[in-house]
Amino acid sequence: MRKLSNARKLSIEAAVIVVLMVVAGVTIYLTTVHNAKSPWQTAGTRVQDVSRSRGIQTEVAVAVDPSRPSNLFAAANETVDPEIRVFTSVNGGRTWSTKDGPMFNPNTCAWGDPAVAIAPNGRQYVAFTEKSICTPGPDLTPYLIVASRSGPKGGWLIRRVTRPATKFGFDDKPALTVDTKGRVYVAWSRLLKSRYQTTVVSSSADGGKTWSEPQVVDRSLVQPQLVTIAAGAGSGDDLYVAGVDARQGLWIGRSTDAGRHFAVRQAAPLPGNIAATCLVFGKFVLPQQAVRCLGPNPTLAVSKRRVFLTYGVVGADETQDVDVAVFDRALRPLSRGRAGPADPKKSDQFWPVSAVDPVTSDLWVCFYDTRGDSKRATAWFSCTVSVDGKRWATPVRPARASSSVQVLWEDARIYGYGDSGGYGGYTGLAARGGMAYPMWIDTRNLDAKAEEVFSARLPAKSLQRGLG
Repeated sequence: MRKLSNARKLSIEAAVIVVLMVVAGVTIYLTTVHNAKSPWQTAGTRVQDVSRSRGIQTEVAVAVDPSRPSNLFAAANETVDPEIRVFTSVNGGRTWSTKDGPMFNPNTCAWGDPAVAIAPNGRQYVAFTEKSICTPGPDLTPYLIVASRSGPKGGWLIRRVTRPATKFGFDDKPALTVDTKGRVYVAWSRLLKSRYQTTVVSSSADGGKTWSEPQVVDRSLVQPQLVTIAAGAGSGDDLYVAGVDARQGLWIGRSTDAGRHFAVRQAAPLPGNIAATCLVFGKFVLPQQAVRCLGPNPTLAVSKRRVFLTYGVVGADETQDVDVAVFDRALRPLSRGRAGPADPKKSDQFWPVSAVDPVTSDLWVCFYDTRGDSKRATAWFSCTVSVDGKRWATPVRPARASSSVQVLWEDARIYGYGDSGGYGGYTGLAARGGMAYPMWIDTRNLDAKAEEVFSARLPAKSLQRGLG
């Protein structure tokens, strides 16, 4: 009981910290606000604050139920309470409910990095890391939790996926996917030796009750981080995984035996890559992806014929761009280029996220975009769609309101891989049946609830087809 009391005491202390962060955020906003206007039209419907919480919510993820598309499930970090927050919609994103997320040990605190997925039978999964002690700041030994429930009203089945592999062993930055047979996969960064952390994959075929022994994706990867994972569309056991490492930049891998073995290749070079050092402190490797190693935000999305890897990168004009590398199902490279139209003026596009609509095979990509602001201090969350990863519709905004780039950056506090501006964070996106469901961090209420998770419904028909 004493630990639980300390955890609640910590919540009060965290609330004070949030107040100070809000004051700082308001100051930044008031000192940088100026006339700016996005060139993109507003096309979202049912725009709403889904978190409605007193803390700051960041790093959001969302999934749509393949068997019942009206069911949506999402999760995000929460700065005040010891749990992550989960969000549920049973009417296609028209309304949302929110509550505290699951916890493996109620006497400790969630560390964050939530990832979500929904199985073909409607079972909902959320992966996150939990701190071994409930104290502010980074923790040396966060561990991986995957919780699942039968549906929006089901009770949580909560499991710690594995035990530490070494003294001070840690788990960090999980990613989730479910294949068409219902097997769920989790990939994450794991410390295996004092100086050796790498990307591993585990799976469950019984609804998250038991998990396989974690398998190293590829031992030739050097400090691999920021993993993303996606199961192949259609029948078969194809599983795709990608991330960042110190040797190849962006890498991508494919497994044809349910994640037991992977064939890995380079996906794209990454200028300014700091993977070799961002986790290393003297003689030790520490779990620091949440505070030091973010940047390119790689996201895998798979259609029936193509594999898409979306990521952030420094462009030729030294501003932030969003690129997409396209592969066939065997990971033969087909193209690589910018997502959305080029801008003759300097602007930043950052924090990208992507998703394939499994019904239409359209590739959706969303990101923050400073186009329309010559000072690059104001960003509008924007989305575009493509049939092949090369030709793009003119972007639209899910919502009219903008966000302060400096506030977003201050929350992230990162100097990530190729991101000279220091951006780093996560947004959420799911799509099905011609409708996209973007979720992003909105800073419109800095003097009230601070950064909140917002959502919208975004129909594909609202975007102009063809080249942007």
